[in-house]
Amino acid sequence: MTDILMIDDGEVSAPCGDCSAALVAKLTWIKMLSVCSMESCEVTSLKPKSRPKSPTAKLTRKNLPKRAQNYSKEQLLQALRKKKDCTAKAQSIVERCLEKEVEESTFLASLQDINQCHYQDIVEERAIISLCGYPLCSQELKDVPKQQFHISMHSNKVYDITERKNFCSNQCFRASNYLKLQLLTSPLWLRDVEDIPEFKLLKIEQ
Repeated sequence: MTDILMIDDGEVSAPCGDCSAALVAKLTWIKMLSVCSMESCEVTSLKPKSRPKSPTAKLTRKNLPKRAQNYSKEQLLQALRKKKDCTAKAQSIVERCLEKEVEESTFLASLQDINQCHYQDIVEERAIISLCGYPLCSQELKDVPKQQFHISMHSNKVYDITERKNFCSNQCFRASNYLKLQLLTSPLWLRDVEDIPEFKLLKIEQ
């Protein structure tokens, strides 16, 4: 059997009987590589195998809030249909909170319709447009430090100030974290069966 050397998108070279010259041909694509022998013939595909699908979290009653665990199948389906609307509403709240002036009572009333991830988006996007990350503060960010760490000579410690740089002052930084920890983390479309806490603000001294 004559040996043949095959190279993907390269060249192939094979002896040519009485001819002493090598036959060179350009290969543009090799779909299959066949390995044949006298006893058997096995074909190995060069096509890459499909990537396994990422496992998806299965929705079970145990994953639901306590009150929703007693939902009927129809009630669960209705709740799932609300998911799209709730997501759109949360995005609308995020956009409104990017305004320089945010009214306190309206802001507090909207907190039950967002979660901690949405609030973090508000903080970061306000900082991008040079506004203090705390939605109830209208101050602009000025002289934002470029470094990631701050060395305190008083406490002899090194602090990561990545999050702190999103705020105009330490007071706003503390007030924002105080509020964020109160926000719910459950799915938005199940909020109507949860106990919504009374969100409280940390007073900021002017």
